[in-house]
This record gives sequence, C-alpha cells and structure tokens, in this order.
Amino acid sequence: MDTFYVIDGHVDTVTKLILDKRKFFMRSRKGHCDYPRMKEGNVKAALFSLYPMNTLKSIIRGLDLWFQFISNPENKVIQVRSLEDFDKVFNSEKIGAILHFEGIGGIDSDFKFLRLAWHLGLRSLSLTWSDSNKFGNGSRFHGKQPERGLTPLGKDLVREAQSMGITIDVSHLNDPSFWELHEIADKPYIASHSNARAICGHVRNLTDEQIKAIQEKKGTIGINFSMNFLNPGKPGQANLKIGLDVIKKHVDHVVNLTNINTVAIGSDYDGTRVPRCVKDPSKFPSLWEFLLNNGYSKQDIKKISHENLLRVFKNSWK
Repeated sequence: MDTFYVIDGHVDTVTKLILDKRKFFMRSRKGHCDYPRMKEGNVKAALFSLYPMNTLKSIIRGLDLWFQFISNPENKVIQVRSLEDFDKVFNSEKIGAILHFEGIGGIDSDFKFLRLAWHLGLRSLSLTWSDSNKFGNGSRFHGKQPERGLTPLGKDLVREAQSMGITIDVSHLNDPSFWELHEIADKPYIASHSNARAICGHVRNLTDEQIKAIQEKKGTIGINFSMNFLNPGKPGQANLKIGLDVIKKHVDHVVNLTNINTVAIGSDYDGTRVPRCVKDPSKFPSLWEFLLNNGYSKQDIKKISHENLLRVFKNSWK
C-alpha cells in the first residue's frame, strides 16, 4: 500500500508527556503520541497544542515546556515556523512541531504578547477552550451554552493574528463566536479537531452551515478521533468499539456537503479517549487503507492526510 504523509491538526502531547511521566523519544504504552508511534504512522508534522493559556503565567509555563520539548535532540523534532520548514521535515527523519495555543485568555489586551509569541514560533491559535475569556465564548461540554459571541477585543485579535500570519482555529468556539469570526476573517481558517454535528449531535461538532462556511473561506476541518464527538446517536458517550466506518461517516458528510478539500485530520491524540481502531498514530495506515477500499482515491487520501492543511497554512501564514 502507498505510504501517505500525515499532518495532524491537533495533538496535546507536550503537556501529556509531563502528566504521564514519559519521554517522547521512547515508545510507551501510555498516552498516544511518541516518536516511534508517530513515525510508524508516517506523521510528518502536527499542531502541538499548549493548554491552558488562560493566564500570562500559564503561557510562560507552557512555552518553557515547549522549548524543552523541541530543544531535546533525542526527541527528533523540528519546530516549523515557515513554509520552507515543511520541506526540511519531509526530507528528514524528524517530526515537524507547529506551535498552537488552545485558548488565549492570558494574552494581554494590547497584543504585545501575541506579537512576541509569533516571534517565538506561534503559528496557530484558538481564541477559547470550552470556556469564556475577554476575547470570546467557547462551546460548553455540558449545560446551557453562552449566547454571546466574540467581544470587540476578540474581533481585533482575529484581525491582528491573521495580519501576522497566524492560522485561526474555530474548533472550541460557540456558534455565535464562530459566525462573528467567519464574518471578519479575510484568510482561510481551520476547525482543527471537530466533526459533523449531523452525524454526532454534540455541540462541539460543526453544523452543516458551519461546514459550508469553512469551505467558503477555503479552510479545512480536522476530523477528531474522540469517541465523544464520533459516536452517532450517542454524543458524549464513549465506545471503544467505534469503527473506521464511523470515522468515514464524518469524512463522507463533510465531503458530500462541500468537497474533498474541506476535510483533514485533527486526531486530538493525548487530549481525549479514542476508539481502538485508531488507538494511536501507528493506526493511520489502517484508516487510509479503509478509505481506499471504500471509495476514496490515492489523491483524496493525500489531501485528507496532509495537503489540505498544508494549503491552508500556505494561504494564512503569508
């Protein structure tokens, strides 16, 4: 079978390594991502999320972990700061690490730290996690959803971040925040780790109208492997036996509503519980084989596995 490069739109590995007390360069039975398992799945790069970024102290702590992670030669990672860095990654045995902030409540209102973070390599961000901050409102996992969207400061931040060449991620935004961001975005944006709400009715997933809106801006959607957001008819419920056919249902739904350019992968590895069929990155080849055997072409898989995200970066980082 053909080997397909993977750019994963969302992993929470940097902080999970500390919690699990494991080393990235060593294969482990804990967590999901480490160098051996990612290489086995031909993962060439990923958006490595830092969370929580809700205070300046947490941002500094997260960046300290980040630079420990990328500066350790045993980890065999390259920080991706530019489009040219992808060429280095694709032609090496190292894994590209793209710095992503998940929730940015700790960024100051004058955006000084946003600009500083860009110089340190920040290339993607989500304004909120499943909470609210001075920039906007996220979707809650449970209970009543906030009715407000982005704040005026949040809209200013979106414009500033896009002008700097930072990709905006809408995965955790509530519906009003999503639509207000869509209205002002002048570059492609991503839903780094979200699924189709029509298949699994969780509020963290995207409505059909939102999926079409992302296509309108030439963005893309990273299919999330979390059982909570995959499970048809039982949103929020875990089921380790969820199969590759369910992941395909979400892929199919996005493709049928839009086109093959609007779907990517955002596994959420090390940030959630996933079914056995995609228990870690070493299972990516099984997913590609399943899609190839069920209606998708090799060119389709290339787009899903890495080309669609790479295209968005090319169009939002400049």
